Amino acid sequence: MSLFSAPKFLAMPAIGLDISMDAIRFIELDRKGDQLVVSRFASRQFPAGMITEGRSGDKKKLQDVIGALAHEYKLGFANISLPEEQAYLANIQVPRVPIAELHDAIELRLEEHVPISGPDAIFDYVVVGEAGNHRRDVIDVVVSVMPRAIIDEYLEIFHGTGVTPKAFELESQAMARSIIPRGDNGTFLVVDIGKKMTDIFVAANGVVQFSASLDVGGHNFTQAIEKGMKITYEEAEVMKVKHGLVGGGADGDLRAVLAPMISDFRTRLMRHYMYWQTHHGEKVGGNIESIYLTGGGANLKGIAEYLAMGVDVQVKIANPWVNVCSFERYIPPLAMRQSHGYSAAIGLALRDSFPMN
Repeated sequence: MSLFSAPKFLAMPAIGLDISMDAIRFIELDRKGDQLVVSRFASRQFPAGMITEGRSGDKKKLQDVIGALAHEYKLGFANISLPEEQAYLANIQVPRVPIAELHDAIELRLEEHVPISGPDAIFDYVVVGEAGNHRRDVIDVVVSVMPRAIIDEYLEIFHGTGVTPKAFELESQAMARSIIPRGDNGTFLVVDIGKKMTDIFVAANGVVQFSASLDVGGHNFTQAIEKGMKITYEEAEVMKVKHGLVGGGADGDLRAVLAPMISDFRTRLMRHYMYWQTHHGEKVGGNIESIYLTGGGANLKGIAEYLAMGVDVQVKIANPWVNVCSFERYIPPLAMRQSHGYSAAIGLALRDSFPMN
């Protein structure tokens, strides 16, 4: 769901720009014949503390990083991600009113569902159906809400950098667009394992309807190896990438070191999975059919198999290119290991071709 949109008649490059806790990434998609191809991409790492919980700790330095990237690649207009940490998602029932009055009807009920008053919020919504298909006097909508102060902060940050926001969109919706096969209207749990955070969300019928975060990521896995194996952080990172949760012989020590943290990670993740299945599955979108893993942490060997134990759905490593191209016809210039970090940027670039809502 986008919070801002440019007029549809504006023809602009399909650039997606994603700002995460540790880096900024952009990708540009171009159309050649009947398929999309990658024309440009790049990333820049942030120093620790520049982005915390979706807020900038140093706006001037962040502007400098964005400005340098924009100048080097002449970026111009771009679809830009908004931080999940500052957003709210709400499933709301509102009276059936004419479409022109629906925005106001939602705003009247907004404070019942999120801790922001209407004037202090910017929100967008998607109608997901009639309530239970029984009552014709109300409809179900999924509302994404962002504090107006966050939008103002992002507009201020991008002002003068050379990047003009064409649209703002939540990271989760952008990721849903990149990794859920277009036309598949099922219900999926997406797990984005980042460096220090893991964002999880449920998408049903192409619309993100639930999201949450876990304060653990690939960095924590590396730290566990560093401490348990009594080696340097750099050596631990190499071991993690090379062996992960698979292998034999000496690798058994690595698995033993990682087991407690990965087990706790799985337990916390499954709580959200079971919560959706028991509280929402029958009401909104249906039960989860598959779990998709993305983000840098999805590259940990054996993690999909480990998380799938005891779960009656498939756990898959996501393909961020599934809606861009067929590998039989075109191979993107990013390796799959690298591509997982670009899932949101790819989805943002795809927004121009496949809005989804």
